[in-house]
Amino acid sequence: MVISRGAGTLEHRTFAEIGEFLKPGDLLVFNDTKVIPARLFGKLDGPDGTDGPDVEVVVIEEVAKHEWSALGFPMRKIRAAERVFFSDRLSALVLPSASEDRLLLRLVGAATDDLGALLLEHGTMPIPPYIRDGRADDQDRIDYQSIFAVYPGSIAAPTASLHFTEDLISQLRSRYQCAVERITLHVGTASFQPIIVNGVLRKPGHERFVVSESVLSAIQKTKQAGGRVVAVGTTVVRALETAARRGAVNGSGKSTDLFIEPGFEFKIVDALVTNFHQPRTTHLLLVEALLGADLLDRSYVAALKANYRFLSYGDGMLIV
Repeated sequence: MVISRGAGTLEHRTFAEIGEFLKPGDLLVFNDTKVIPARLFGKLDGPDGTDGPDVEVVVIEEVAKHEWSALGFPMRKIRAAERVFFSDRLSALVLPSASEDRLLLRLVGAATDDLGALLLEHGTMPIPPYIRDGRADDQDRIDYQSIFAVYPGSIAAPTASLHFTEDLISQLRSRYQCAVERITLHVGTASFQPIIVNGVLRKPGHERFVVSESVLSAIQKTKQAGGRVVAVGTTVVRALETAARRGAVNGSGKSTDLFIEPGFEFKIVDALVTNFHQPRTTHLLLVEALLGADLLDRSYVAALKANYRFLSYGDGMLIV
């Protein structure tokens, strides 16, 4: 779907035709984060050394050597345990955590084990739970990555990028004279956790990101030449708009908790490629901030009538 904010129009097209709605000199910005096999299935200790209940863990970020913040299911049972067992070679100690909705786990293996390698071996891709109950297979290690994936660190794919192939990128560059740049934002829980919990607004959590001075320079030159900055995915919007408020952000260790909601003033992003999102998520609020409530409602009604596919592997929209 192509949505024109200026004209207030909606148009149904195929994604391969996206170049027809771009202009020479436009700059597309992609997220080059790489999804890690962050989901681990394991067991707790049972009575008298027997196997306890099945549990699931999604590691989010390594906060100290071998210590990870994580989500756990069921959370209460894991919090009450001392250790989670993933295999004969990999387990995790449950450490005290100050967060109500995060675990703190220390991965444990034999002294000679490479814990990073064990995580890669035993972890599975954190595909959404509505796909095979979240149980990924080996093919998902390929399918649940964009063609730009370079830097490991995400627990969800920047799914707007999944629409793009190498051939399409080549066509956008050569035929339509568009430029391409990359930023890095490691996708965390802000991508899928609801923003309303027990009737209370919960703002999105921090996500680590890097925007280089060279990317900001390319953006400045694009705008000076009359081109548009096209963010491919809401994660790119969050990174760029944070960088606009802080200046260039180089290196690692930077994070953003920017909350983009209706009324937000966009300083960099002129256009957006995104998927169709769930209600009560930060993604949808961001899209509403760009489109306005009326045009957002019209676009989603039209998408439902036309049987568009929603969410991670769904159809996309271009907002210009």
